[in-house]
Amino acid sequence: MTDKKLHTEAGRANVRDLFTPAFWRSFAALSLALATTSFMNVSVFPGFDAVFAYARDISVTSHAVALIALGLVATFRPAVLRVNALNIGALALLALGCTLPLALGLGSVPLLVLASCALAVGRAWCILVAGIAASRLSLAQASVLVPLAFVVQCAASAFAWLLPVWFGMLFFLVALFAAWALSWRDARPVFEETQAGEAPHDFSVTRPSSFLPLASQLFVCLFLFRVAFGCSLRFGEVDGAPLSSFFVILPVAVVAIWVLLSSKRFPTDLLVQVSVLFIVAGFLAMTMQIEGSKTATVLLLSTGNTLFDMVAWLVLIAVASRNSRGAVAAFAWGRGVSSLGTTLGAAVGVHANTLAGMGTPLFDVFAAVLVLLFVGYALIGLKNFSFREAIDGVTPVETAVVEAPKATFDERCQALASQYGLTPRELEVFQMLARGRDRAYIQEQLVVSRNTVKAHVKHIYAKLDIHSHQDLIDLVEKG
Repeated sequence: MTDKKLHTEAGRANVRDLFTPAFWRSFAALSLALATTSFMNVSVFPGFDAVFAYARDISVTSHAVALIALGLVATFRPAVLRVNALNIGALALLALGCTLPLALGLGSVPLLVLASCALAVGRAWCILVAGIAASRLSLAQASVLVPLAFVVQCAASAFAWLLPVWFGMLFFLVALFAAWALSWRDARPVFEETQAGEAPHDFSVTRPSSFLPLASQLFVCLFLFRVAFGCSLRFGEVDGAPLSSFFVILPVAVVAIWVLLSSKRFPTDLLVQVSVLFIVAGFLAMTMQIEGSKTATVLLLSTGNTLFDMVAWLVLIAVASRNSRGAVAAFAWGRGVSSLGTTLGAAVGVHANTLAGMGTPLFDVFAAVLVLLFVGYALIGLKNFSFREAIDGVTPVETAVVEAPKATFDERCQALASQYGLTPRELEVFQMLARGRDRAYIQEQLVVSRNTVKAHVKHIYAKLDIHSHQDLIDLVEKG
């Protein structure tokens, strides 16, 4: 058999390895979760305007708040997370949300707000569960999973316009339960590990590179780019529904085909750069007073946001997969700030509609400011940031410790302390880190505060010029 044929056969085997039952479950769950966004915006939200238009903003905000709250609790107090109770509560909220058609039929404002908020919070849980389940896959599988799921979402957006409103409403409700059912079995172990484990906020004291801080540039990007998405949903809307942007499926399909056929890594940073170009072009098209400019604006903004959202989903899945202890915290926080950005962007889109209807130069000024802000952030805020490096920079939580006799171990640590100028107290902390001790143990042994332990760890890492706990262990092992 020739080398070329061997390579081909190996490639086919690798492709077959990607499509496991777990992959297909995650693909179906993520596709359904993403598709609910399309049907929500096209089939569900437009009906709110006749009863209480602000119900959509209230529900989207409750969705964001639920995810952000889960992210904060998982970061600082994961023991509070009662996984079974949360799961049952979320399903109960989804069931309560099924009264939404009744609320719209009766024209009841209180029932509409209650049902839409219950659905929003339940949907937040379903999205989180689907994302956590996907984090159990390999990075190679996730790189294929995400583009394919977005192709399905884009196709769902087209069908949402063609199908009756009642069918869209029904699909929206059923798809949420289906997404949960497909992904809960795979996601549950991660939630249980989060509940039983040490808080990421505390664990990151001794493993600073294993967790993304809540103020990470990654989360700032997720927020700002989703502002553009929210704007595209409301700008030029007709009867409460966004303008159709079906052709977004073309660049998404190109990415999916490229990932399937190419052996290279998912082009995260390249896609972000391309998405910036589409979004800037969309804001520029907003100022054009010609026929079709609104449609072009929505198409460009939607394309840019969809490409970026693919990157966002993949990065969050990859970060969660590299460290399951921080998976729930990172994913919930990331999707929460994204949703919050959508809410702000929707307000921007509504304001843009108002200014456009006034026919004054203020609209052009408004659009110019949006372009300036977005370009400024892309040139300055993202200048030294890489999404690929954000993934690679998260080191898995290591459980290995230096296995050496106490005398030899102490000699190695003393030699390194002298070589790198560690203080006596830093040496104590260094020895405990090398033995795999956690923040709570060090804090108790030294009778110091959490912040003091954090400061010692930071100084040790800086003096030794290391970036992870594994680097520290390797240094001691080499002596």
